[in-house]
Amino acid sequence: MRRIDGRNRKHEKYVLEVRGPFDIAFEGKAAKRIPKEAVEAFWKYPEAKELANKHGCYIFALRAAKGFMPWYVGKACRPLVDEAFTADKLEKYNALLWKGRKGTPVMFFVVAEQVGKRKLPWQTVEDLEQTLIQAAVYRNPDVVNIANTMNLPEWNIRGVLRSGRGRPTGLESQFKTMMRL
Repeated sequence: MRRIDGRNRKHEKYVLEVRGPFDIAFEGKAAKRIPKEAVEAFWKYPEAKELANKHGCYIFALRAAKGFMPWYVGKACRPLVDEAFTADKLEKYNALLWKGRKGTPVMFFVVAEQVGKRKLPWQTVEDLEQTLIQAAVYRNPDVVNIANTMNLPEWNIRGVLRSGRGRPTGLESQFKTMMRL
């Protein structure tokens, strides 16, 4: 079916939302680790339990004095409860913590906003993961998973896109608002 504006929409538009950060319990002080019991307890939090069966992406990060630092971005084409803390992921998270990285481990989720909407198409989740990994690499070049980062753009727009630190000028802010970036 053709739309009046001449564009043909083949795909449903998904509105996604960020949920979190959710603290992850850990043991130790300088060299921390997340025990399996903490993962089981994590999914018992009412906020996390609400997301357990959704599909989307998850971001493992550390919260420290200067905010959050992303360390791992993953996708869940199955329920998040089955993907975010698998044995291999927990091993990666614990390897980071064991190195003495400062901060409290937290998890963010990006899922469908619609109430009751659990599943997202595989391609949507794939695209979302790629976008989030690229953003995470710009923030933290030491991100653990670097899938789909071979062809990162080598340009930025100062104050608007991939520009690093610093406050945007008035013009840059107006441009960001206009382009909804």
